[in-house]
Amino acid sequence: MSLHVSATDVPEDTARVGVMTFTTTAVYGNESSLMIATRPPGYHSTPHTHECEQLNWLQAGEVWVFIEDRAFHMRVGDFLRVPAGAVHWAWNKSDAPCTLVEVHAPGMQHDPTVAAFAVGLFGEREEPDPAGTPMNRFLPEDSDFDPRIAEEQAR
Repeated sequence: MSLHVSATDVPEDTARVGVMTFTTTAVYGNESSLMIATRPPGYHSTPHTHECEQLNWLQAGEVWVFIEDRAFHMRVGDFLRVPAGAVHWAWNKSDAPCTLVEVHAPGMQHDPTVAAFAVGLFGEREEPDPAGTPMNRFLPEDSDFDPRIAEEQAR
């Protein structure tokens, strides 16, 4: 373990959903985690919640992020906060990939969608002692929540 890790030592997770491929890298400490999420054109995440605050910074491209019933069109350099417990999802409506930097506090390193590839940043004499264990909770398709209401704002 180390407080510093070279980019070449942080694995890139590649996931495939149908014909779509997207990548994520992640690091974490005791109080937070940081993810770099590159999403292809047409990517649409499933509405979900987690009991941690999420801060976003759009590094490349553009993306719509929906929080509850509100829509936010992010462009390069924009910042966005997702409150803990809020239903949210993203949609890359553009013809180019987007890269979103996400910070979660407490960190998401125990979530199964992140745990397999995230790298801890800890000193040699430091014991990992993560605060909390937030997990993604994806809304069932038959839930009362209808993302189309917010997505109408993005049309």
